Amino acid sequence: MKKKLLAFTIIGTMIASVAGCGSETSNEATGQTEIPAQETALGAQPDSTETTASEPEIVLTWNEVNGEGYGAVEGAKVFKETLEEVSGGTMTIELYLNGTLGNEQESMQGIQMGTLDIFRGNASSLPNYGAETIGVTGLPFLFSDMDDFEAMAVSQTGEDLLNSVDEADCGYIALDWLVEGPRQLFITQATYEKLGSPSEFTIDMMKGLKIRVPETDLMVNTMSALGASATPIAYAELYTSLQSGVVDGAENGVTSYASNSFNEVAPYFITDAHTFGCGVILMNKDKWNSLTEQQQEWMRQAGDAASLACYEFNKKQEQEVFDSFESLGVTKLEVPDLEKWQEACSSVYSGYDPELVQKLASSNY
Repeated sequence: MKKKLLAFTIIGTMIASVAGCGSETSNEATGQTEIPAQETALGAQPDSTETTASEPEIVLTWNEVNGEGYGAVEGAKVFKETLEEVSGGTMTIELYLNGTLGNEQESMQGIQMGTLDIFRGNASSLPNYGAETIGVTGLPFLFSDMDDFEAMAVSQTGEDLLNSVDEADCGYIALDWLVEGPRQLFITQATYEKLGSPSEFTIDMMKGLKIRVPETDLMVNTMSALGASATPIAYAELYTSLQSGVVDGAENGVTSYASNSFNEVAPYFITDAHTFGCGVILMNKDKWNSLTEQQQEWMRQAGDAASLACYEFNKKQEQEVFDSFESLGVTKLEVPDLEKWQEACSSVYSGYDPELVQKLASSNY
């Protein structure tokens, strides 16, 4: 089982310094209706709070489509601080937030082409870019809760899945996991009324709903299997798409839901937990291979610290957001027929290694 190398020594002081950051502004928008206008990569400025006293020998560029207060951002900041500490200031990260250097698709392509060094991608997206095996973690209804996913992430199975990205030889190295909570549905007021203002949400209500999904085959297939009309839309356009009725609803983690103020335009939150946010720290493979073994070890130590920080931050934030639903004007709709949702998604498992799927489903890590 992989060990978190700096778990409670370095990270103890770092979490305190980042935990006070503002409420989450997620990758699909900010707490505003849209992500602030992006600067070009050439003229962009990194997060101004991230500085280092000495001139590092190696400066790596990290683009993050989320903003302050998001779990992956807190992890990225701990990664930077840890890397500077263990390398004695010879390595550092220039961290760009709110999609400054591009959206998710542009960032994934940028890593492959070598125009970007690091990006927090999603395991569910990686099959679209040539890394098939790790995509299994995004299958619907595979993990029971965030703790279950974290147990997988720190196990040998989690390590093997990260290594499978390198083995796929598609331009990426996967350094570590950035575990998020379950992704769940939320719908607009108009959709809620169209469904007859229900007190709970059943699978029959999914039929024909236009649900925004990320531009990944796995999520499209999952929503389609549940009877919805899967509608890929860029995350930065989601708030206005909900507001204008382009889509009936969307799906994401509860912390992203609140931090992007989606409650303002989709105040009904459905606790189906159809899949989990499986963030992965991705690095350009050629850049990784250009590092010395010692530098690679420092990067892995930073990845371990970032992974733990992200998990602990998201665990705390998730409960706090649920506790704030009343003040946010959110109505939570429970799902009474979850077994039907699971059965409906059986077709999505086709094409994946059945032994690996069974290992993950049985928590046999």
